[in-house]
Amino acid sequence: MAHAQAQEVASPVQDTSDAGQANAAEAIVVTGSRIARPEIDSAMPVSVTSMDEAFDLGRISAYDALTRDPAVGLGVGLNSSFGQNWDGGVASINLRNLGTNRSLTLIDGQRRVSGSARSSAVDINMIPAGMIDRIEVVTGGAAAIYGADAVTGAVNIITRRNIDKTTLMATGGISEQGDGSEFQVSLATGGKFADDRGSFTFGATYSKTTSLMMQDRYSWDDQPLYLPNPANTGIGDGIPDRVTLYHYRQIYYAYEPTFFLNNKNYILDGNDVREAVHDVYYGRGEFALGDGGDGRNLEDQRQLRGGQQALALLGRYDYALTDTIDYGGYFSYARTEYRGTASPYRDDSRATFLGGAGGSVAYLDNPYLPDSIRQVMLTNNLTRLNISRTFGNFPIRTDDHDRDTFTIGQTLGGKLTDNFRWQAFAQYGRAVDNVTTRNIPYKSRWIAARDVIADPVTGDPVCRNAAARAAGCVPLNIFGMDAPSDELLDYVMGDRKERRVNTQRVFGASVNGDLLSLPYGDVSIAVGTEYRKDTLKTRDDPLALTGELVYSSGPAAHPELDAKNSVTEFFGEIVVPVLRDMPFAHRLEVEGAYRYSDYSTVGGTHTWKAGATWAPTDGLTFRGVRSRSVRTPNFGELYEAQIITQQGSIDDPCELGAYYASETRAANCRALGVITPLPDVKVGPWVTTGGNPDLKPETSNSLTLGLIFEPKFLPGFDLTADYWSIDIKDVITQFSYSRLLYLCVDLPTIDNPYCKLSQREAPLGNPVSITSTQVNASRMYARGIDVGANYRTSIGDGQLRLSLKGSYLLENVTETTPGISAGDVVNDGGWQNPRFRGTLLLSYKTGGFNVSLDTRFISTSKYEVNVDSPESYDDNSVPSRLYNDLAVSFDVDDDHMIGFGVRNIGNVKPPYMPTLYYNSSMYDIVGRYFYANVKVSL
Repeated sequence: MAHAQAQEVASPVQDTSDAGQANAAEAIVVTGSRIARPEIDSAMPVSVTSMDEAFDLGRISAYDALTRDPAVGLGVGLNSSFGQNWDGGVASINLRNLGTNRSLTLIDGQRRVSGSARSSAVDINMIPAGMIDRIEVVTGGAAAIYGADAVTGAVNIITRRNIDKTTLMATGGISEQGDGSEFQVSLATGGKFADDRGSFTFGATYSKTTSLMMQDRYSWDDQPLYLPNPANTGIGDGIPDRVTLYHYRQIYYAYEPTFFLNNKNYILDGNDVREAVHDVYYGRGEFALGDGGDGRNLEDQRQLRGGQQALALLGRYDYALTDTIDYGGYFSYARTEYRGTASPYRDDSRATFLGGAGGSVAYLDNPYLPDSIRQVMLTNNLTRLNISRTFGNFPIRTDDHDRDTFTIGQTLGGKLTDNFRWQAFAQYGRAVDNVTTRNIPYKSRWIAARDVIADPVTGDPVCRNAAARAAGCVPLNIFGMDAPSDELLDYVMGDRKERRVNTQRVFGASVNGDLLSLPYGDVSIAVGTEYRKDTLKTRDDPLALTGELVYSSGPAAHPELDAKNSVTEFFGEIVVPVLRDMPFAHRLEVEGAYRYSDYSTVGGTHTWKAGATWAPTDGLTFRGVRSRSVRTPNFGELYEAQIITQQGSIDDPCELGAYYASETRAANCRALGVITPLPDVKVGPWVTTGGNPDLKPETSNSLTLGLIFEPKFLPGFDLTADYWSIDIKDVITQFSYSRLLYLCVDLPTIDNPYCKLSQREAPLGNPVSITSTQVNASRMYARGIDVGANYRTSIGDGQLRLSLKGSYLLENVTETTPGISAGDVVNDGGWQNPRFRGTLLLSYKTGGFNVSLDTRFISTSKYEVNVDSPESYDDNSVPSRLYNDLAVSFDVDDDHMIGFGVRNIGNVKPPYMPTLYYNSSMYDIVGRYFYANVKVSL
């Protein structure tokens, strides 16, 4: 079982950057550089993940493998892309948890077409896992080497080359609860032809991951939630502002019909009406909420993990046209089918439903009206009664993404002189996402179908609206619990069709080699140019554009885009050996890079990096890199059309649970007209969101300082420690409407730009409108320390190996208002940005037998960092988590391997806290999982 070096030190690897650059047998490069440099340590830390190692540990995808790297934050994957998401099913990387739009993903050192509907994020599902050799991660500004989007670093997925066998690999597993299955089978083959002047490789991977739902792990009534504490009396009273409920529910969410009358809630229980109650109340009235009792929560249909099938192909060939000219070509193709789910349709008395039409209404002439509700209406002299319910007897909405992605490219290169090589390439990529959102009520048909009368001739239920009847309206029983007929479903439920197409054209040429000789080595350079053009075209269903399939309480609006941009770039890189084998200078080397980019959208930008490595003695190396990066705004940030959506329940800092967090907030809420804390706001503001064509690029200054220690007294051991800092100015972001409300009242006075973005109405001070578009915020900065350690030693007839990767986060802050700390949004120490994350791999191999124990640790954290009072929550602390995975494998011979393993041996669950208990991006939600591997070479 082969294991590539997994440490935060750049190791010599075969040339895989800039396809066609040089013969793989000759050139050795490190990610983060375009200069071939054999057997050196890079100035920029590189973390390496071996795909063979990930395969042994039961990881079936590149994204899954990268989640073991502490530098990789919460990106977009199957665990986080469900629920009507723009990019459902896409697997993209988020370095340092500073945004997928600031992380650049490369395949063999080359950019790829975006798989996102709004950003430049690459979908790494397009690369067959069986053809991945390793994944190298450079954390820190790499824009001078690779261009924009590499603000927080670059992920380079390096594919297998020089394959001389045909290898089949398969892995499959299932949780101990009999669900959450995963399966993958891969083929990799290759060879040589034309008297070894040519070579080819080809690989294919098929994978299938089944979905997981909330009910697969929790009872329907499980939902911990923070709610305002009715016992709270004010600031500093020693009483928590919010308390935790563990069985939260609301009556009007129920699957059964409910209504509110005479200050009481009622529910249709079978054929009878009875009063609906909570065990413990935290709010009264029509929208009463509480712990236990009647009603339900909205989480029972939540999807924990999306389901997906994927087929990915990759191939390449290289041929020596002459002794000095090499020609090559490559292609990749992927087809993925992803299914995400949302909750069943529900409505209530608020006018926010169905775009202002409101919810269902019971009338006395409705033939479906239960006798018990009819009697209530007659007793109270009512001709109409608002009915609230969730239509759980109807199919839930699904979000299906059917993607096709392909890339083709050609390379030409060779020897220019004895010291220089040249290379040129052309590449085209296209990604198409056909999206179908199923089981959406047609707005007009649902409204017509739910208003039913008895036919005056036959007495049968018919739609009240004569025009709707003539058009084929099928009556809907708003009180019924039975499954609807196919005829009714065909009439009231529709499918929304969308199509999104990304394309990318890239052309480039470069020259690299040794410019001149110095006393202690050769000065190496690389210079080149690239041209890139990206396009994005999105088209929505005509019925969505007219509001028939998109409305408040339904799927979100997706404004159409037809955008393009292009950039012409010139770059150069140089490495200068200063000293070697001298006292206190075993090796001293400096390097630099510069890139000029001319964008069709924002004009010219400049990026650079400067670095050095100094080894005062053999076995100890100090390194550092200072860089300037620039990220230009993407299509969505620039051109997203403005849309206006009315919110339902919202989080308002002037509500009871947040009002008393600080004297400043309470005073500012009063200044806005909220004299006393608002109750739970159920009809929220109209929120305007969208892009901003006036955005300017964000600039980032990055610094990395570190050391590499390889002591002679401990052979087989190496240690790295690196301090990193990323400081982004004019950061492009879009604050949520809730964050804008908080910023308004948490700054020293309400005379601030954020209060100008929202309006409140008298007499209570409820928010009625908020504008939340893309902006250049003041600053975002983060810094931390990465550590890595490896040790290999012989014990008995085998070899013991230990490998540690860890990252300690010192700061992660977004400054919204220069000079006013109250406007800072602090993320470090929160549960999405814990102080420390680490992975320790312990393995022992003897003969053909190998056993590995992989341990992952997530430190304690806070549920909410940005609190002004220790009374904000009854418990704001999030406990740590420790996961252990065991893998055992046996090499039957050189061509056959079998293995098995257990992930999450201890069946450790997420912290049972609001939001966290179902968060499967940070925590393991599957539980104890068993899998088996097999590998056969022919």
